[in-house]
Amino acid sequence: MRHGQSARKLLIAGVSVLAFTAIAVPHFGDSPVFSSSAYAQGTDGHGGGEGKGAGGSGGGHDGGSGSEGGKGAGKGGAGSGKGQGGPSADSEGKGPKAGEAGSNKGGKPAWAQEGIPEVELGRLNVARSPDKVLARSLAEVISNFDPATMASLYEMTATEFAAAVLANWDTISIIDSPLENLALLDQLWSTGTTGLPTVDPASVNDLAGILIGVASDKNVAVTDDTVEALATIFGVSLSDSTISTVADKAEDVREAISAAHG
Repeated sequence: MRHGQSARKLLIAGVSVLAFTAIAVPHFGDSPVFSSSAYAQGTDGHGGGEGKGAGGSGGGHDGGSGSEGGKGAGKGGAGSGKGQGGPSADSEGKGPKAGEAGSNKGGKPAWAQEGIPEVELGRLNVARSPDKVLARSLAEVISNFDPATMASLYEMTATEFAAAVLANWDTISIIDSPLENLALLDQLWSTGTTGLPTVDPASVNDLAGILIGVASDKNVAVTDDTVEALATIFGVSLSDSTISTVADKAEDVREAISAAHG
């Protein structure tokens, strides 16, 4: 009887060992090997979060399946492995929607796009100012404009304006600020007119030439490329003939102001 009891005890012990082994094996999911696997697979899954929940033993092993392991990670069921729910710190953020936030063409303003001629703009570079700055300058110049002494000047052709400036430089009143001139130019090219009180310009091209010529540096010639660059910055499309006409008128005004300054 003692021999039979001993045999039964050995048999029961063997079964217990097998049962313990069968139960213990899944818990290897908590080991670094399985955690690393779940972490690696999580990079191309959809998991996010820390994955430190109590159900980690089963979830960690299944984390190797990518999205399924990742889903568990979001609620703490994917073991100790951390699913990767976004780009790393040194990522360049490149992807299907990279650069779409913000304004047109990846958030770049018109003057930051390709197509602007390589030309020296000098004072005309203030055309790149933010819209709110241009709008404030436009409001100021309209508010300070004196129709009684200035309206007739801005109704002249560019050639007449240049002659008047050259002959009456010491007594004449004009809009001298580059930013104010270019704010008016932006409005003129956008709407075909300006808010200058009582002013009825000789033509859009004449007034554009006057505004550009006054805003320009005295010693930097206005060329077709200058006018094309300004048009590109303001986001308007001008024909080649218009660009050439405006450039010639602006250069006449610039030369007159340069000569008047001496």
